[in-house]
Amino acid sequence: MVSLARFRKLALALDPAARRLRTEIKRVRYVTADLLAAADVRCDATILPFRSAAFDLVLCTELLEHVPDPDATLREIRRVMHDRGILLLTTPLTWGVHAPHDYHRWTDSGLIGLLTRHGFQVRHLRSRGGVFLALGELLLVIPWQVLGEARERRWWRTLLYAAGYALLVIPALGLAALDPLDRRQHFTLGYVVVCGPGGD
Repeated sequence: MVSLARFRKLALALDPAARRLRTEIKRVRYVTADLLAAADVRCDATILPFRSAAFDLVLCTELLEHVPDPDATLREIRRVMHDRGILLLTTPLTWGVHAPHDYHRWTDSGLIGLLTRHGFQVRHLRSRGGVFLALGELLLVIPWQVLGEARERRWWRTLLYAAGYALLVIPALGLAALDPLDRRQHFTLGYVVVCGPGGD
């Protein structure tokens, strides 16, 4: 896996939740960009307001499923990434619709094809767990799915939510502990991909 410590120049995070990394990455100019959430730069991922080859590292975490045109987004990411830069990308596979703008899911071969088409060379791709971990995660989603978001719940629904979640934690942890048995990991929560420019 790529070490973030080697980046001394610029990093772009296309995910405002990644702002917490600012405290972990020292001596790096770190910029977050998002269209809908709080970020250093508010922009559309298909029209990034940065010069070409500006960034050594681009973090694109759980973003591609939320853009209507992932091809245009990856073209822009490739444009703003330095020729010796790195793209660190995460995407979900087994997960429910979780936002009004939730358009896509990719398999490993789909991701490789998508990234290669836009001038990236996939250096490392791994699944985020197998079937047991995915089932455990899905168990923990049941209270939220049935009882709604916190802001939508009345107090008694919040109590039911807490009780349901508490009951499901132990079986979910048990399933997660079995995950090493799944060597194929075709039924996964998603993928982590490390890419460089094509032709390296």
